[in-house]
Amino acid sequence: MKSVIGIATTTCSNKKTASGMVDTLLLEGLIACGQIEGPIESSYFWDGKLTKEAEWRIVFKFSLDKAKKLEEKLIELHPYENPQWSTWKSEASQGYGNWVRDPRK
Repeated sequence: MKSVIGIATTTCSNKKTASGMVDTLLLEGLIACGQIEGPIESSYFWDGKLTKEAEWRIVFKFSLDKAKKLEEKLIELHPYENPQWSTWKSEASQGYGNWVRDPRK
């Protein structure tokens, strides 16, 4: 039997900020896991200008019942004016899904 979990991503400008956000969200029990990747190159328009920046991507795994609080806290912690926040539901194995819902067990 499969389990459904939440997965989300955001980016930030440096590894220290990414690590701090992951640690805070873990300690507050809002995520089961945060994976930091980078640096990556992001290209986008900001204030009408083509921009290229090195960023760090964070992938979060979380229980769906924590989605609203997680988004609120992420927006509070994030240094960007308009941070990327993309989420989706994903099927996981039953054992992994159980761990995501209660990782401190």
